[in-house]
Amino acid sequence: TGYDIIFFWVSRMIMASLEFLDEVPFRDIYITGLVRDRQGRKMSKSLGNGIDPLEVVDRYGADAMKFTLCYMATQGQDILIDMDSFKLGSRFANKVWNATRFILMNLEGAELLDAKSVGRTTLDRWIYHQLNNATKRIEGAMANYRFNEGAQAVYDFFWNDFCDWYVESAKHNLYSEDPAQKSRQVTLLLDLLASSMRLMHPFVSFISDEIYSQLPNVNDELILARYPIFDPSLVDEEAATLVRSMQEAVSGVRALRADLSLGQERKVRVAIKPDANFNGRSFFEEQKTLMATFVGASTLEIDDQADPKGAVPAAGSGFESYLYVGETIDVKAEIAKIEADLVKNEKALQAVMKKLGNEQFMANAKAEAIAKEEAKRLEFEQKIEKGTNHLALLGSFL
Repeated sequence: TGYDIIFFWVSRMIMASLEFLDEVPFRDIYITGLVRDRQGRKMSKSLGNGIDPLEVVDRYGADAMKFTLCYMATQGQDILIDMDSFKLGSRFANKVWNATRFILMNLEGAELLDAKSVGRTTLDRWIYHQLNNATKRIEGAMANYRFNEGAQAVYDFFWNDFCDWYVESAKHNLYSEDPAQKSRQVTLLLDLLASSMRLMHPFVSFISDEIYSQLPNVNDELILARYPIFDPSLVDEEAATLVRSMQEAVSGVRALRADLSLGQERKVRVAIKPDANFNGRSFFEEQKTLMATFVGASTLEIDDQADPKGAVPAAGSGFESYLYVGETIDVKAEIAKIEADLVKNEKALQAVMKKLGNEQFMANAKAEAIAKEEAKRLEFEQKIEKGTNHLALLGSFL
């Protein structure tokens, strides 16, 4: 129930039950937040700021509406939404559909095996560890009525762990000409997909049910399937630590590329220099082709003697990555371009600041116009800061 009607509804039910039945009708009461508009106003007919759920379903789908509300329903807080808020659930639903379609499109030539008996690599053990962790998070969230944390656990696992990392890493085996490798990979992907549908069924009921009914590795109905529970045998901290190190290395190089405005079409040589006591060296060596794909590298080597000269470094936990930018771009031309952009952005910022400093404008302009200028100010300040940092990085090569 909502906190605004605790007395009018909950209290009266308890008093009436005690009076007439001599018993307490319930022990747990879940107090929901109020759904308000983006300005924090309570939705009402007089304000005309209500959202018709049927319109949301027509535009985005029932699952998108339910998932968005669940994701945003932080315990003890009101929900501020408008129609665009439901794009969150819609994007997640599309991600689920697209990942499923990709897997089902690549079944040809594969034989379904017993998922529990096939050999598992470090990445396979990691993804089952992550699925198990998500299951545990959801168990705790549901037991404590923290439905938003349950929805976030589903989102984090499926979007980040499964799609962004595991499915991408599985593509090599999916496209393999070795039938045994492809069969092993397809078996595990379908098993993970089935488990994911069971896990997310309370949050996106219709999509998960439709997908589950199309999977060739299940023969029951999702509504009757056993909900996943935490399995201690799937805990694998060693695999989790190794993959976290790989993710850190990949994210570090990607961040450098973004700082240097290097598009994915520009391939750069990368070297990773592990510390003497780094436990992930052999795993990095095994996965260097995959890591090269993730970071858009022309080549990626694990080199104990990597030379930092001519490279931009990125520190990691137990290793250091080197991005050899000087071999890829014309540093002087890039610096000249950035300096020209900085001059342009500084002039634009001065114009905006002059406008915001004009007392007549500030006194007469509408709030929307002032907000627009403030947004421009922030945009130009960010561009100048990014350009200045970019110059400092490139300046080290001269």
